[in-house]
Order: sequence, then C-alpha cells, then structure tokens
Amino acid sequence: MKNGKINLLSIAFRNIGRHKVKTILTSTAIAIGIALYIWMDAWLLGMNLDSKRNLINYETGSVKIYSKDYFEKKDELPMYENFKNYKPIIDKLDKAGYNAAPHFVFTGSLLSQEQELPFIFVGIDPEKEKKVLNYYNFVEKGSFVENGQFKTLLGVKGAKDLNITIGNSIRASITIDIKDELGKIRHVNQLIELTVGGIVNSPNPKTNGYIAYLPLDVLQDEKGLMLDGKITEICIRKKGVELHQLPKKDESSENITKILGSTLPSNLVAVGWKKDAKDYLAMSAGDKISTYITVGILFILAIVGIANTMLMAIFERTKEIGMMRAIGMKGSDIMRLFIFEAGFIGLIGSIFGVAFGLLLDYWIIYYGIDYTNVIEQANMQDFGYRIVGIFKGAWNFHTIIASPIVATLVAGITAILPAIKAVKMSIVDALRFE
Repeated sequence: MKNGKINLLSIAFRNIGRHKVKTILTSTAIAIGIALYIWMDAWLLGMNLDSKRNLINYETGSVKIYSKDYFEKKDELPMYENFKNYKPIIDKLDKAGYNAAPHFVFTGSLLSQEQELPFIFVGIDPEKEKKVLNYYNFVEKGSFVENGQFKTLLGVKGAKDLNITIGNSIRASITIDIKDELGKIRHVNQLIELTVGGIVNSPNPKTNGYIAYLPLDVLQDEKGLMLDGKITEICIRKKGVELHQLPKKDESSENITKILGSTLPSNLVAVGWKKDAKDYLAMSAGDKISTYITVGILFILAIVGIANTMLMAIFERTKEIGMMRAIGMKGSDIMRLFIFEAGFIGLIGSIFGVAFGLLLDYWIIYYGIDYTNVIEQANMQDFGYRIVGIFKGAWNFHTIIASPIVATLVAGITAILPAIKAVKMSIVDALRFE
C-alpha cells in the first residue's frame, strides 16, 4: 500500500465492479443527465442560430438606419418621425459594397368582406428589397410586389385569417400621423383600395403573420400616405454574403457609420441588428437559461446519487475500511480511494452519456422536430423563435468535450464528504461494526 497510487486505482476499479447494481444505477443517472444536457444544448444552439439568421435575412438586415427620434420610440412605429433625401446614403453604400433597401413602416388594419384585422404595413422598393431581404423567394402564391400597382403581398397566416386569396379586393384603413412645422401631430384617416397580389410563406414566422408589403411609390401622393419621398428606415446588408453567415465587423453599425461619414446626417443613426432586436434576443436568452436550469437539476440529481452511493458504500464496508486502515492504509489513501471510485462512476456514466447524446444530436440536427401541425392546430404564429415548423439543432463540440470532463471531476469532488466521514471513524469502532 505504500506505493498507493496504482494500487488505489486498481482497488477503486475493482470495488465499483463488486457493487454492480449501485454502479449501474448511478452511472445511468449521470449518463441521462449528460445526454439530455448535450442534446438540449445542441437544440437550443440550433434554434438560436436559425432564429438569428432568419431575423437578419427576412427582417432587419445587418444594420438599419433610423431617425434618432424614431429609434427612441421604435416600438410605437411613429410614422411621423421619418426622413427623406436618403438616396445619397444608398448610393454611397452601393459604391462601398453594400445593398440598402428603404422602408416606410406603419400600422393600420385590413378589411376583407368578412372581417377586419390589425396589420403592420411595409412600403418597399421591390428591386432594392430583393438585394437585402430574402422573403421574396418564398412567395407561395401570386407574385412579389411591383412598382406602380396597388397590390399587396400578405403573410400566409394573415391571408388565411382574413379568408382571402390572390386577386381578392381588400381595403387598408390607416391613420396618417403628420407632424407640422411646430411639432404638432395631426391625424388624417385614409382608405386605400388594394388587391391581393401575392402570399408569402417564408422560414420566418414574422413575415408570415399580420404583415402586408406594398410598393413604396404608390404611397407618395394623396392616393397613398402623402409621403412626399419620406421613409422610416433603411435596411443594409453587405453584397455577396451567404444566408447562413451572421454579420461580422464589416457589417457593424460602427463600420457603416464610418463608411457614410458626413453623408449620414446628424439626425440619423445606424443601429446594428442585435441592438435593433434586443427585446427578442433577451427573451430567447431567458428561455435558454430556464431550459439549462431544468437540465441542470437532472444533473444535480445524478450527483446526489453518487453521494448516496458513496455513503452506502461506507456503511456497508465499515469493517473493510477498518481492516485496510489496520494494515497501514493512511486516511489520505482512504479519501483518495473513494474519490477514485466516484470518479470512475462519473467517467463510465459520462462515456455512455456522450455516446447517447451524440445520437440524439445527430437526430435533432439532421431531422429536427416538426411543430408545423401543433402551430396550425393551435392557430399560433410561432413559439417565440423566428422559426417555422421544423426545429433543428447544431453541433456544439465545446459542450460535448467539456461535459464528461466536468461530470467526472464533479463526481470525484462529491465523494469528498463521505470520504472524510470514513477517515474520521476510529479503527476499533470500524472493526467492531456489525
């Protein structure tokens, strides 16, 4: 026993074989905890990555330009906080290698023959829009927005709930908010006769909901919104980027501001996609934390199982511990023995947990879980993520490598208290124990 390290490892390994039932049960608990953690981590990572990509590719671009007054109260969609003379901005970005699409965003309602529903309206330049956002590739019926036509592109859920389809006539009821030179806001009610020109069903539930896209040019005069060349935002994306790519530093708001220089008036501000969607990102981060807490509880239960196994081992092997100490095994050797045993149990559980977790990862990454029927039957737009239908995961090798290491170390640490209890027991009491 003097050269204890090798012998202790051998004894520890032999001991976990002697207590097969407890070893199997505890290792299984650890394996389940690790497998679920790896699987859930991959699922959440995939959903968050897909949500971010869909947010950028179908809603925001990498950067938006607003008037500062508009951005301060952006959630209210204050159409009176607009700006004009934006073409020099778009031209300069084009020369620098960036696409830019102007929008005029406003609220109102759409009236079909059966009912009226609240909608968000987006006035767009069709050709510029196609270069920045990708929902035009998912026009399910009809055609994309065309300049000069009072036709609208509707989200598939909005069209379904209004019970309308291609070619149907609808009315847009809008309250135009106009700020005069004195800063006072006056309201003008407007009805715009429209035809349903297309229905979009993209991977982003936001574009599929209560949203209507219109050509920006028909909104300029009295038949539209009397915009007189005004817009509320410009969406920007670098030319040539792939849809799966998240924006890098060259697509940051700081870089866009630097590129524009004096071309960007002092009353305008460039806002990155993370800041623009900070409420949504904060919500999804909260969901991720709550899920990790749930899986963490399962892992803690597994660790408690190890502690219980070690305590039971001490109780059942009291005489054996007394004999080992009587023949010269030191207290520190006893402690290491139990730590090694717990570590082995953690390692065995970790190996099986990672193997099972990889199988679950493969399934969730390449096949996913299809919630399409659930969403349709519940008449929901989404689950809070910018994903429609199939939720898939993504590989996270950092978690796959770190989880078994942490589990093994934590299992060993968990055995320290039971080991201390074993060391404090006197040799005489241990040998007399029945």
